Amino acid sequence: MRTLCVAVLLSLCACTGSFGESAREAFHQAVASGPAPVVHVGNVAGAVRIEGWARNTVDVEATKYAHDSDALHAIAIGVRKDGDTISVTTTYSATTHGGGVRYRISVPAGAALEIRNVAGAVDVAGVRGDVDVQTEAGEITVDAGRVTGNRSIDLRATTGAITLGLASGGDATVVARSTVGDFGTDVPGLTQRRDNVIGASGGGTIGSGSASIRLTTTTGAISLRRVI
Repeated sequence: MRTLCVAVLLSLCACTGSFGESAREAFHQAVASGPAPVVHVGNVAGAVRIEGWARNTVDVEATKYAHDSDALHAIAIGVRKDGDTISVTTTYSATTHGGGVRYRISVPAGAALEIRNVAGAVDVAGVRGDVDVQTEAGEITVDAGRVTGNRSIDLRATTGAITLGLASGGDATVVARSTVGDFGTDVPGLTQRRDNVIGASGGGTIGSGSASIRLTTTTGAISLRRVI
């Protein structure tokens, strides 16, 4: 079992760029948008950072990395606009993935996000629209600000912790569950309980409960905190 765990850890480190970054290449592309676009990000390996700003532009900065130049050239970044939707995707021309991409993307503060990352952390801040994030192996950290109205925050990690920060004055119904891990919160009115010794869940209603917050991990802790 110990040998298997070490092998899995080495594999994930290779995917997320902990090893073999002898080849790198910078990428930059900016796309004009409205004040509230839908932004899709699909990545395979590498961290994704999304920040809201006051411009009607989606600005994509990225670093491709790999263990050699051939593996680097097999990685492609695509940025496509279709109406109010802007998609940023990582693709590979080779059957094996010898590298990855780290993204730093600035989006209008009113944007809605849909992010999929196989191996790598996702970090979101300064966005007022819906936030939908899913990782297979990677932590999720979101500063959601004030969550109210019909806004939706849906964060799901197979292996990785989830941290969500909320500003005061929100209205949301919260559901949180970790199959293997803890759930902690300092938000008044929310419950916490242990499930089957190794898991935890909780939730409740903030204000009117109009918005939706769902936090789910298979293996990893969940933290829901108030921010100033």
